Parts: sequence; C-alpha cells; structure tokens
Amino acid sequence: MNGGVFARHNRLPFAIDIITGLLFYFVAKFTDLQTAAIVGVVVGFGLVLFQRITKIDVTGGLALFGIMMLCISAGLAFWLNDDEWIKLRGTITGLIAASFFIIDGARGGPYIGKGLARYMPYSDIHAGRFAIVMGVIGLIMAALNYGAAKLLTTDNWLFYKTFVDNFIVIGLVMLAMRFVRAKQAA
Repeated sequence: MNGGVFARHNRLPFAIDIITGLLFYFVAKFTDLQTAAIVGVVVGFGLVLFQRITKIDVTGGLALFGIMMLCISAGLAFWLNDDEWIKLRGTITGLIAASFFIIDGARGGPYIGKGLARYMPYSDIHAGRFAIVMGVIGLIMAALNYGAAKLLTTDNWLFYKTFVDNFIVIGLVMLAMRFVRAKQAA
C-alpha cells in the first residue's frame, strides 16, 4: 500500500480519533473524569454501531479491542472513584493493552498485530514483531502516564493525556516501523 492510499484510507478514522480525544478533554474539563469516561464508552459504541450499519470504517480496524479497552477504562473510573486513581487508569489500561499486544506478538500477531498492520502505510509489516513492538510502546506510555499522573495536577495531566501523549506515540510508532518491516528484518 502506498502512502497516498494509506492517507486516504485512514483520514476518517484519524479525524474521529482527534474529535473523540477533544470531546474527552472538554467533557472532563467541564464536568469530571468519570463523566468523560462514560461519554467515551457511549461514543465508542455509537461509532461501532454506525460502522456496522454504514460499512464506513470510522474506527481504524481494531473496533472491538478499542471498545473493550474503553469499557475497562470506564469501569476503572467508576471503581476507583477518585481523580488521582482515575489519572492512573491510563497506566492500568496501558499495561493491560500492552499485555494483549505482547501475547499476540509472541503468537505471531494473528489478531491484534495483523489487524493493526492493515492500517500502516507499508504492506511488508511482520505482524508478530509489530504486536510486540506496540506492546513495548504501550509499556513506555503506561510508565509516562504514571509519571504524569503523579507529578502533574489534574488539569495539566488532562492536557498531557489529550495533546502531548499522542505525539509521543506517533514518534515511537514511526521509530518502530524501522524494526517491524519484514523486508528489512529478513
């Protein structure tokens, strides 16, 4: 898949990710983190339902995995019921997601690795290595979220989680592409 096809194919899921991230930010800013978590789950289920009805890809390929992680995150928001603990749910869900990726990668990436690789601009991605690398990125991001949750105020953490966190992930994924492409690794 060339970059132009990739960009056109992923434009809508990318825009949806940005819009839902901004929605979470503003709902959390003007209400609380629990309400934002519930809105995230409702929007996530709505997007999956919309995608099923219209057959338009709005979730980027891992809809069920994303919904499962949203539900875990919202469940933690209500179970923990404290802003400091809610800030740590990104660390908890990051560790859970990283575990799923690493386990999938150890099995050759037949599920998560393969599903996510479809949305990358290269057709030569080794799904197993990709899942493992994404799991490692998940571990790094969980550690960064832990540091941000402990060191920053809730408002500053919310800004980090909504705006800064995404750029770090993008940079790490771009770096990871060097190691997961099958032609280069073979």
